[in-house]
Amino acid sequence: MKNYYYYFLFRLYWVFRDFSKEGHKMALFSTSLASTFFLYFTIDIIMGLVYFFKASASIDLGENYAFWILSFMFILWVINYYLFVKPRVFLRQNFKKDKTGGILIIVFLSSLGFLMIIGGNKNREKISKQREIERIEKLSNYE
Repeated sequence: MKNYYYYFLFRLYWVFRDFSKEGHKMALFSTSLASTFFLYFTIDIIMGLVYFFKASASIDLGENYAFWILSFMFILWVINYYLFVKPRVFLRQNFKKDKTGGILIIVFLSSLGFLMIIGGNKNREKISKQREIERIEKLSNYE
């Protein structure tokens, strides 16, 4: 699994080097940011699917949810940068820039987006059903 992630980092790095014409250090930084967003959304999709199929209540981050999300993303970025991007192991692998790998990455990212949309709609339906049940229970308690 680590090799797939290294290949993803390799492709991201060369996108920033070739198309954006960034230098080596800036391309490494951009690669770490883009891969962190990818990791965050992957974790978010997995949590959404777990919530939909197993859990009955979502994680309540309170009113200051933006702080917690940004803190989690910063910690994720630090781990990603210092363990995977900064050592540049993905550049020392014998990867090639081929069209098949790029297409597979695009298909994978598209399927993640598709799963996120479907999961969001299903979770919204589940939440509305739970709220409807709670509303009916409150009305029956008043009678």
